[in-house]
Amino acid sequence: MEHVAESQPPRCFSRASVTIALTQSLIANVSQVTTTAGASSNIFLIIEVIGTIAFALSGVIAAARGKMDWLGAFVLAVIVAVGGGTIRDLLVGRLPVFWVENPWTVAVAIGTAALAIIYLRIRPITDLTKSRALPLADAAGLSAFVMVGAQIGLMAGRQPFVAVILATVTGTGGGVIRDLLTGQRPGILVGQIYALAAIVGATFYVTLVKFGVQADLSIWLPMFTIFAIRFVAIRKNWHLPLVAVSA
Repeated sequence: MEHVAESQPPRCFSRASVTIALTQSLIANVSQVTTTAGASSNIFLIIEVIGTIAFALSGVIAAARGKMDWLGAFVLAVIVAVGGGTIRDLLVGRLPVFWVENPWTVAVAIGTAALAIIYLRIRPITDLTKSRALPLADAAGLSAFVMVGAQIGLMAGRQPFVAVILATVTGTGGGVIRDLLTGQRPGILVGQIYALAAIVGATFYVTLVKFGVQADLSIWLPMFTIFAIRFVAIRKNWHLPLVAVSA
C-alpha cells in the first residue's frame, strides 16, 4: 500500500518576517517613548518659565519692600530666579550650571523685573508689608521649581529620597537668598510652611513616577498640591511649632 506524505503546515515564520516584525515593534516602542519624553520635556519647560517669572516677581516685590533701587531689584530678581537651581546643579555636579548653558532664564527674569518695576511705578502698592503679592508669587515659584528639581534629580539617576532633597533645595534656595539679601530671616527657618510644602509635593511626585502614573497627572497634581498647601497656610496664617516658646 502506497503511503502518501501529507503536507505539513510551516512550523515557524521565515527569518525575514520575524526580523521585520521585531523591527516594527522596536520602532513603535521607541516612537512611543520619544513622544512621551518630548511631551514631558515640553511640560517642564513651561513649568520652568512659570517658576522663573514668579520668582523674579517675588524678587522685585522684596526689593520694593526693602526700599532698594531699580538696579537692586534687577539683581534680586535674577538671583532669586536662578539661585535654587544653581545650588542644585552644584550638588549634582551638573556643570556648567543651567543658566550658563541656557541663559534664557536670566533673560526672562530681567524682562519680568522690567515689567514689574514699570507697573509698580505706575500703580504703586500702598502697603507692601500687608500685600500678599510676594507670598503668592513665591508660592507659584516654589511649586514650579520643586517639580523641576525633582525631575532633574531622577534624571540624574539619584535615589528618590535624594531627588526630594534636590527638589526642596531648588524650590527654596532662591527664597532663602532673597530673604538674606533683604535683611530678613529665611522663611523656612521661622515656622513658615514652606519647605514642608516642597517636601510633600516632591515626595508625591517621585511616588507617582515610581508607579508609572501618566506624565500630565504626575506633574501637575503635585505642583497644584504644593501651591495649595502654601496658599492655605498663608490665608490661615499656619506656622510650624517653634523649638521653644517664651513664658
